[in-house]
Amino acid sequence: MNRPKYLFLICPDPQLIKTQIDERLKASSQNDWETKTFWGDDEEPLPNTFWTDLTIKSLFPQPKALVVRRAHTLKADHWDKLDAGVKGLGSDIFPIFCLEGQWKGKTPPVPVALSRRGLFKKAKKENWIWESKGLDQRSLTDFVKAWAAREGLTFEPGAGQALAFALPMDAVAARLELDKIELATGDERTVRREHVDLVAQTGEMPFFDLMDALGQPGAEVSVWKRVLDDHAKSAKDQMLFNLIGFLASQARMYWMLANGENPKGNPYMLKKKAPIAQRLGRAGVARMIDLALEAELSLKTGERRYEEALDILMAGLIDLFQPKRQTRRAR
Repeated sequence: MNRPKYLFLICPDPQLIKTQIDERLKASSQNDWETKTFWGDDEEPLPNTFWTDLTIKSLFPQPKALVVRRAHTLKADHWDKLDAGVKGLGSDIFPIFCLEGQWKGKTPPVPVALSRRGLFKKAKKENWIWESKGLDQRSLTDFVKAWAAREGLTFEPGAGQALAFALPMDAVAARLELDKIELATGDERTVRREHVDLVAQTGEMPFFDLMDALGQPGAEVSVWKRVLDDHAKSAKDQMLFNLIGFLASQARMYWMLANGENPKGNPYMLKKKAPIAQRLGRAGVARMIDLALEAELSLKTGERRYEEALDILMAGLIDLFQPKRQTRRAR
């Protein structure tokens, strides 16, 4: 079996977690994994289906990767059951526990309740643990190199270093910027110095990047929080009204794309928006307009305070833009 019996991923960055999961599954001896995701901070973090998959052997086994996101929030009794449950694992079951708490200095955020259990001690002994504090200036260089290798891109002299320096230290936001640059390279597949100018300046991520981020699993909180923090020192009401106006213009563009029309605009952006428009459809675009109008009306009538209007608007947009997948309970 060319993989660990089970795995701990310790990292606060959801995109780096996702990349590790994809790479580990790809490198294993199995190529037909069914990935099932559970969330440690749900009301029922490990439901019966999880324990059935973990402990009961099927007559016709389908290899399953049981991914427990935000596993650092699990309680001691969960780790007790897991401690016993992983002892009889078959080769067709691969549990992956994601500890996504924030690091304090150089210390990985491993809950005390877990560190004392045999399954974690065994993982340390067998090197079944991957740790990362997230992206920093040094690791961004490796992040960019790995991206270029995956996509078959080369760099003109100095472009790779300049790009690593320009990217935000958030893997989701960085990946969105790299997607933009990949499209800009075209058939040449060479990243040039001028392409680095496409990266949004830190603290000034444009709203269209945020719209892209909404459809990325695990991305919405970190990317939206970044732009909101960036605008925290400005007039908040003005920022929200700017966002509402932007949503209205985007809805118009999505409506045209969804109906096979050709709106005016940057060809790069239109190409990127077309699949989203098709996924939203007419009903989704109409809902987007409703969310913007509801937020504006609630502010103007005094029905809601700024923070309440923004929270409701964000929650609605995240629900609308997320691809259909296993849903989590509302926060």
